[in-house]
Amino acid sequence: MSVGKRIVQLRFESKISQRALAEASGVAVSYLSRLENDKLHPTVRTLTKIAGALRVPMTAFFESELPLEASDHCPVSLSGRCILDHLFVGRGKRPKVNVEGYSPQQLEALRLCNYLLHTRDKELVRALITMLKALLALK
Repeated sequence: MSVGKRIVQLRFESKISQRALAEASGVAVSYLSRLENDKLHPTVRTLTKIAGALRVPMTAFFESELPLEASDHCPVSLSGRCILDHLFVGRGKRPKVNVEGYSPQQLEALRLCNYLLHTRDKELVRALITMLKALLALK
């Protein structure tokens, strides 16, 4: 599920109108509409504002049980294959030889990194790279 569709879902669950959410989060109604219709990709700052207005953690936009849709950019695994190819590994199915498998936490990390990469925000991508390099240095 895209972030925009998840915003709509959370807004409906909170029984709040688009206008009320826009006012509470400090974003324009037209901007929120474009986010919900997947015309724009929100920045982390905007998502933080929307999450605060909805009174949900920011991770609610990226819940791991949400399925990826065809409109989502496919996160790529270490082998260069789409992680959708790996979703059923370890779920009662016999893994094939040399097939990658990911835990739910690893899939969530891949999904979050993938989202940040596809925002096309150069500063955000640089910060992600710096953070990942720092984590690797701790290893």
